[in-house]
Amino acid sequence: MTIFSDSAWRDMGPPMWMARVEARILMNELEGRDVVITSGRRAPTPGGSSLHAHGLAMDIRSRDFGSASRIWAYANELQSRLGEDFDVIVEGPAARDARYKDRAPHIHIEYDPKGRHASKLAD
Repeated sequence: MTIFSDSAWRDMGPPMWMARVEARILMNELEGRDVVITSGRRAPTPGGSSLHAHGLAMDIRSRDFGSASRIWAYANELQSRLGEDFDVIVEGPAARDARYKDRAPHIHIEYDPKGRHASKLAD
């Protein structure tokens, strides 16, 4: 069972349903527990660029991992499983990118295809 903590999952895009399943399977494999999704679709934040408002992003609670190395093990494997059309970003104190260090700790996942497959489909 996936645990939702104040997450608006209604009207989420199809790619996020698949990402949610992968996130849950991986959490069970690595941590032996259910994934906690803390945010799904929500109103845009001023100056924000995430895809939450479009139903193409979700946040996973990371405080329960216990260490930055476990957060990164999960995030890296999730990125590998979801593929290049998704961004998996560690935010909060465990972030390696200074832009994300001052945010609440979580793992942000968004479906953000960058046109990598468009040329293949056009052929």
